[in-house]
Amino acid sequence: MSIRFELPPTQGEFEEDDIRGMNVGRRQLSTEWSKALYKPDSPDRNWCLILPFPNTYQNAFSSMCETVAYSHHAASGKLCLYLQGFGPDDELPDEVTAWVQNVGKYVAMKDFLALSFALDYERQAGNPNRPQTEVGALRAQAKPYGGQADTKQTTAAADELVERCLAFLAEMTCYKSANCIVAMPPSDPTKKYNLPRYLAAQISAKSGLEDLSQHVRTIKARNSIKGVPLAEKLGTLLGTIEVDGEVFSNKRVLLIDDLYQSGISMNYCALLLLKGGAKKIFGLACEKTCRNDDNVGGRI
Repeated sequence: MSIRFELPPTQGEFEEDDIRGMNVGRRQLSTEWSKALYKPDSPDRNWCLILPFPNTYQNAFSSMCETVAYSHHAASGKLCLYLQGFGPDDELPDEVTAWVQNVGKYVAMKDFLALSFALDYERQAGNPNRPQTEVGALRAQAKPYGGQADTKQTTAAADELVERCLAFLAEMTCYKSANCIVAMPPSDPTKKYNLPRYLAAQISAKSGLEDLSQHVRTIKARNSIKGVPLAEKLGTLLGTIEVDGEVFSNKRVLLIDDLYQSGISMNYCALLLLKGGAKKIFGLACEKTCRNDDNVGGRI
């Protein structure tokens, strides 16, 4: 009898009700988490890495670092990783400090995906009163609105986002086990140009990941859910997306989108992929909005 061990990152189970009640958390360590590593105050304790939440961070650490760490989920919601064998007189492994620096550049999401990151916020440090980030400006340039056609400027900005996504994937090796890519399906399938599908096609061509976006499609046009209250967002999505399940059997899917706001759309699409046979979903968005729901109380 053989026993198969699942290598990280691991994918947890979730259902529609979990998504319906989700209020996503997000953090960018470099701008919002001033200290992550804590030196022990006694010889019988280990160095500790304290992070905002377990989701995404625990999978990213266990996938990228060989350093053995005991994980503890604190009552406050924080993730505590105790680095085994590293006491107060020991220097931390270079891979741990490098991991904090690398992961800290990106926005990590607390949702139901095995991994969930955005390249950056729309505004610096996720503060709506601060200047726009480079990624935020690129996304605004790369996505024509109101049925406008794409232009040379649109494509140039989209191509720069592609390069930044490829750089992210090269650096964030927790994503290396993905074996296909899928773009979030558009709300209006009649539009000729769709930024997520463009990103997926270009990343596929340059990385070798198989692009399976054509097997996840919108079957019923829907209005944008950006202005819909959190409690009603999932209801506007139900029954609008179709997945060719047999295509995704045992697949580890890189699910890509240009914008992450509440996370309802990406997590719903991920649920459909998992129900269709996919094994794990790794989310990557270009931009995270400053708030999860722009029209409900400014909650973060």
